Amino acid sequence: MARQFIRDLTVGDLSALPTRCRGCLFWELAPIERAFASEHDPEFEKEAWFSEVSLVVGACGKVAYSDNDPVGYALFGPPEIFPGALSFPARVSKDALLLATLHVLPVAEREGIGRALVHAALREAKGRGKRAVEAFGDRQWRHPDCVIPAEFLEKVGFRVRREHVRFPLLRIDVRSLGRIAEDAAAAVEKLLESVFRPEPAAKAAP
Repeated sequence: MARQFIRDLTVGDLSALPTRCRGCLFWELAPIERAFASEHDPEFEKEAWFSEVSLVVGACGKVAYSDNDPVGYALFGPPEIFPGALSFPARVSKDALLLATLHVLPVAEREGIGRALVHAALREAKGRGKRAVEAFGDRQWRHPDCVIPAEFLEKVGFRVRREHVRFPLLRIDVRSLGRIAEDAAAAVEKLLESVFRPEPAAKAAP
């Protein structure tokens, strides 16, 4: 059984992110700024943004590992560090952290990694004196993208704060920490049972 753990996302982890995420500046830059960023080195721009933000507000994400391999990550923090949020029709509450994006690699899907990353973001919000975590969801999500599937967010306990036909703003209170932790523990227990369940004994031939 692989050893799984979650820790703060650091600038050193960026090179291990999925290729499409390493140079993605969707959340890090305002829409008009992204047009000019394409003329430069986007991976360098992302590292520069990450380093600066980490110095100012501290850790702005979590990364999940299975043994020594990263299998998922979440990017979150105060809404003001994510100019890309201006692309959306609603504004994140001042008492919440923004969960900008969350991604789990296919090899680790259905193992509770996404739920565990949400739990980590909630713990971070509570530690910073925030009351909730908010996120923009995509109701038409079809493949890995910068915006989290709305279906996933609602499944782990987010509720719609501001409705939108495509990109609703959803919210989960830090008081949900206990329930999220219990659900994550149940998912791990179910996984262990599926891995270690003994095969039924074969019937003796008549």
